[in-house]
Amino acid sequence: MNISSTKQEPLADWIRQHRKQTDEALWADGYVLFRGFEVGGLEGFERCAESACDTLYKHYGDLPLASASENVYFATPYPKHLEIQFHNEASHTSSWPSRQLFYCLQPAPEGGEWTLSDGRLVASKLPAAMLDRFRQQGLVYRRRFIRGLDASWEQFFKVDSLQQLKQKVAASGHEIDAPSENDVTVSYRTKALLQIPERGTESWFNQILLHHPDALPPEVDALLSKHFSREKFPRTVFFGDGSSIPPDWIKTIDTVLNECSVRIQTQANDVLLVNNLLLAHGRRPYSGNRQIRVALGDMRAHGAL
Repeated sequence: MNISSTKQEPLADWIRQHRKQTDEALWADGYVLFRGFEVGGLEGFERCAESACDTLYKHYGDLPLASASENVYFATPYPKHLEIQFHNEASHTSSWPSRQLFYCLQPAPEGGEWTLSDGRLVASKLPAAMLDRFRQQGLVYRRRFIRGLDASWEQFFKVDSLQQLKQKVAASGHEIDAPSENDVTVSYRTKALLQIPERGTESWFNQILLHHPDALPPEVDALLSKHFSREKFPRTVFFGDGSSIPPDWIKTIDTVLNECSVRIQTQANDVLLVNNLLLAHGRRPYSGNRQIRVALGDMRAHGAL
């Protein structure tokens, strides 16, 4: 749903006054694009997020903080000439935000569109045999934290020592292999699809395209292959039994996600509110400067929907 203001109304107040309408749109369309409102900078964006969410997420390790409030993050730091593949935020972990907000401070002069793909539609279009296997076996994400590549394990898990890390993730079912503090691998088994009983629906809900080597851009694959064997890449994903997901399945998943997607050309002061349970998001390549900020809220976990 697109909601525009011709009077530059304060967005945080508008969302607060129309929260029921906003919530209904998030379940119907999966997103709301607010355009033409007065956001009020980063402080105003945080107030918008507080109006749209019951609680905000303060401790997310995959995005760098953008303000002292600990509620606003920079967008994913990724080369601008490469596309960010479709993914549901934090779906590779034991808990994740159900709502995500994006704030466009400065649009790119070319490219940089937000992309959204409806997981309900994706689940209806993927081959039945593929869906059955993912339902039955789930996924294992394997993330290798190597100094100088990606976020550190300390940053991601918000801990200071390996002992703290082991204590923190033990209850959530993570497995840890740590030859040294400079080489830590964390594995986590979870689902590939999300059942939403109170809505009577199922949604494709994962980060397969962000973790599988066959979904990487050729230049990134070539660079990593110079230093690591494929099973030792910094990010990998397998079926829940540890077997490999076939390359042709990755191509099919990518094709269907794109077929079920929309692109949103950004404008300055746009705020995009996304239902992370239903929609995977991404970003098109761009040129020039582009400034996006992010807020996350209303955490969920498997078995607690």
